[in-house]
Amino acid sequence: LRAAGASALARHLAAEVGRPQRVLMEAPRMGRTERFAEVRSAADHPVGRIVALTPQAQDGRSLLG
Repeated sequence: LRAAGASALARHLAAEVGRPQRVLMEAPRMGRTERFAEVRSAADHPVGRIVALTPQAQDGRSLLG
């Protein structure tokens, strides 16, 4: 069951790569999309702000932007 969940998450994240996202920043380099996907940013952003990011990759757990 865990493997199926991990596979479903990876497929979902792969579908979001390259698509502009509105991300609520929960930490300087981590936030969540409107669909609750975790996003890891290469740059710092103000906590509590919504920023526009376009993820360039994913690691099976998070979008990377």
